[in-house]
Amino acid sequence: MRFLAELQRRNVFRMASLYLVGAWLVVQVAATLLPVFDAPPWVMKVLVIVLTIGFVVAVVFSWIYELTPAGLKRDEEVTDSDGSYRGPERRQPRLQRIDNAAPGLASRPDARRLNRSIIALLLLAIGYFVIDKYLIAPPAAPFAAASATATSARSGLVAVLPFRNRSTLPEDSYFAEGLHDDLLTKLSKIEGLKVISRTSMMRYADTRLTIPEIARELGATVVLEGAVQRAGEQVLITVQLIDAQHDVHLWAERYDRSFSTASVFAIQVEIAAAVAEATQVVLSPADTRSLAAGSTSELAAYEAFLQGKLMAALDRATPERFAAAIGHFDRAIKIDPKFAHAYARRARVQWASYWFAYADAAMRDAARLSTQRAVELAPDDIETWMAQAYQHYWGELDYARAEAMLARVIERVPDYAEAWYARALVARRDGRFQDSIDAFEQALASDPANTDTLLELSNTLLTLGEFEESDAVRERVRALGGDLPSHTAEDLFNRGKIEAAWAAIDGPNDFYSTLPFRIALASRKPEWIAQALSTELWPVRLRQFPNYPEAYALAEAEALLVAGDAAAARTKLLAIKARNEARPEPYPGGWDSTSAYFYYPCNLPGMLGDLAGVRAAERDWLQRARRDAWAEGNVRQALAIAYARAGDPDTALDHLEAIHAQVGSVSFIGFSLERGLDSLRREPRYLALAEAHRVWMERQR
Repeated sequence: MRFLAELQRRNVFRMASLYLVGAWLVVQVAATLLPVFDAPPWVMKVLVIVLTIGFVVAVVFSWIYELTPAGLKRDEEVTDSDGSYRGPERRQPRLQRIDNAAPGLASRPDARRLNRSIIALLLLAIGYFVIDKYLIAPPAAPFAAASATATSARSGLVAVLPFRNRSTLPEDSYFAEGLHDDLLTKLSKIEGLKVISRTSMMRYADTRLTIPEIARELGATVVLEGAVQRAGEQVLITVQLIDAQHDVHLWAERYDRSFSTASVFAIQVEIAAAVAEATQVVLSPADTRSLAAGSTSELAAYEAFLQGKLMAALDRATPERFAAAIGHFDRAIKIDPKFAHAYARRARVQWASYWFAYADAAMRDAARLSTQRAVELAPDDIETWMAQAYQHYWGELDYARAEAMLARVIERVPDYAEAWYARALVARRDGRFQDSIDAFEQALASDPANTDTLLELSNTLLTLGEFEESDAVRERVRALGGDLPSHTAEDLFNRGKIEAAWAAIDGPNDFYSTLPFRIALASRKPEWIAQALSTELWPVRLRQFPNYPEAYALAEAEALLVAGDAAAARTKLLAIKARNEARPEPYPGGWDSTSAYFYYPCNLPGMLGDLAGVRAAERDWLQRARRDAWAEGNVRQALAIAYARAGDPDTALDHLEAIHAQVGSVSFIGFSLERGLDSLRREPRYLALAEAHRVWMERQR
């Protein structure tokens, strides 16, 4: 008790209280101002360490010294009553002085000054707290910034900004981008974490927006940003986790490691743990293991894998990029033949190459082998499951098995945007259009700025005649700065706005190479048709595809028919027929969905007026083609045109009425654009479809 009394007499308690309140204020102000000046995370750490050391110094100092009217003096040199000098002859043992101290000791001037200082600092701290939490921050967040974020992030999104490349060599930029992509992929597979997908995040690669502005656009509560620097055998990775609401640093780390897959994967595990803690997600041992599962210990294989993933992005698909991606995955597998993720990713780009008509059936067979190898190496890995899902979808059009595989992925990771996106595509092919729309929206919940998903959703709504909803989605794409010219031309064409569609064309369309020609053909304008067939809008590299070798030749024949030169058109068509008959497989693309962009087996006999050939093609479709509700309208319209040209209007109208029954009166827009249906315009059944469309349009207005 005597020691405590001595602490009180020397104002140690008061000094400690004063210091703690002041230090708290300094930390709060620093947390607000340091991010404004882009201060590195270590500055805050150093400040906290200095303040901690300073606390010990302040306590010791208050024990030894006292502040008197005469200045700072050692405690032994100060009287107990009025602060005057006490000479050596009056000194007493310390504990005896305590016993003899006057009852009014607490009212000494130095004690009163400390009391006033403590009260002033407390009032300042309370004022800062009220302003920060109730005026600057939302009223519903009465806790410290980190706690508020953790609470709100339970159902929030995590945004991982593209990593900055700080290497001196520009070619190292792929590594920073690839590492960012790989980390996002792995974080998105952790149950409970809602991570915004890479497609949405890449638009912020060179942004000048602040962290709170980015967070508001995406609806994120936590933002992770980082930088990567390679130097020989070393890699330096710096990351920091930020409370998006308050723009306050929650966690930061600097990893200066030897460059190896082990160190990279260890860093990814630490980052995942930090993100999980900030969002109050429990990272299970299974989640930790999955971060490195199916990967490789070979650094060169991992680097090739990262390059392959970047080149295989679906939103930037071209034949050249896909071929490069497969080459990178081949190299990764050659270095490490047991690299399961490389097999799974190679399978996916191989399936996509086949589906997009960039390659022939040999690519489909190669994709099947890659998928099988991934299953052998990592049967329970999400990457393997996604490869299998695409096999069932793109390779087999087996919607039930594709749906089952995607359901397995979503059961493990409910917010995996890519699985929801694939599920939307599968449901659409299966004719479950509302399920498809719902799945697209679910994908956008975790990937809100994915323009590819938004455009697919818009296209689905447009095809179903939901014009206003489709327009609203398009506006979201425009707001995100999405590349819309080619999509705008297709959108306007599907709405029957030919002049506007032609005006929207700004060059060749790598994905839909026949689009400019189809728009020009619908216009019936010879000058547009000639321009659409030129190398300006239809370059040589886009005139032949493995599964559709006669795409350009058929377009030339169609142009001759429009020009009224039936003899020249027939000569060209017979030459096409002769080449087809000389091939082992006349129609490699068959009735696949991609055929809608090129031609179906019924097109040529229809243009030749070969009714028997058209009927044979229809039987082939009915007997061999896999069910595809999304493409069925395109097939039936092609058959209707072929029958109309071959002289069977009744069967042609049967197909048009079937399309109308499936998707409604919006389908008539497509009928009205097709020159091949001109012979049906006065048929009573066609006029009935036209009237139904007129009534529907009135209701739309």
